[in-house]
Amino acid sequence: MTARWLRLLLLAQVSLLVLLGGALAWSGHPGAGLLLAVLGLPLGHGLFTGLHMALQAAWSARHGVPACRGWPRWRAWLSEWWLSLRAFAWQQPWREQACPDQPFVRQGARNRTGVVLVHGHFCNRAFWTPLMRNLDAQGTPFAAVNLEPLPGDISAYGAIIDSAVERLRAGTGCAPVLLAHSMGGLAARAWLAAAPENAGRVAGLITIGTPHAGAWIARFATSINASQMRPGSPWLLALQAREAGFAQPPRGCVASDCDQLVYPEDAAWLAGAERVHVRGAGHIALAFHPVTRQCLQRFLDHADACSGRADGVVA
Repeated sequence: MTARWLRLLLLAQVSLLVLLGGALAWSGHPGAGLLLAVLGLPLGHGLFTGLHMALQAAWSARHGVPACRGWPRWRAWLSEWWLSLRAFAWQQPWREQACPDQPFVRQGARNRTGVVLVHGHFCNRAFWTPLMRNLDAQGTPFAAVNLEPLPGDISAYGAIIDSAVERLRAGTGCAPVLLAHSMGGLAARAWLAAAPENAGRVAGLITIGTPHAGAWIARFATSINASQMRPGSPWLLALQAREAGFAQPPRGCVASDCDQLVYPEDAAWLAGAERVHVRGAGHIALAFHPVTRQCLQRFLDHADACSGRADGVVA
């Protein structure tokens, strides 16, 4: 469903650019019209990403909060520009099932513990394509969910996560690690808080750029899940209250000083969780950063060591 909406949105954008380009050509500016039709989409992604980078810089300066600046910010913008274009113009609209789930352990796999991949707002499972290819190459079992409906209640995504956890538990014989990006981290927390036994069904939770304390930019969106991500929202406060009485699995939070959607960096931390700081990475790049992968590997290795079956081979 999300892929279909993203395809429609992409086709609408391209059609509008072609029409505007044709209008420019008709009015006597064929060169400008051709440039708009051909380069309008990638330039639009660059401008949109740059706007978010500028908002983060202005907010940080206004509130006296440390944030990346200078060349690291420019480098983060260029990286986010490319990653945004790749994710929203190619992978997620057209390649949703290019990397199917691998919930079973293969002979000689490095890890027996699997990974449940939970994407963020306005995304689908194809967001994780680069990481899924990496996990598949090293023989790590994984399942990537689609959180649908797109504008729905974050709490309602729990059944989707629950199903993926059970598939990996059945395929590997071990509790998986939850790896969640952005809003996906809140969905994972909501699933854990839905029942006290859920904490024992996973080997750990790693959140990446998740607005645990809310996202300032969410005030400009109107969907149900965006309103739930606003700082101090009733939904966030209720989630914290439910978690207070529950045991939690091992948790890690990955955050960056250059995240253009979740800031300040403190908003991405959870009390009692391992804090993993990445310098100069944007919101999308944070999900695929080497430091994030190292954090995931530590969780997987620890889970295998605790299970006493670190050889990763299933009879």
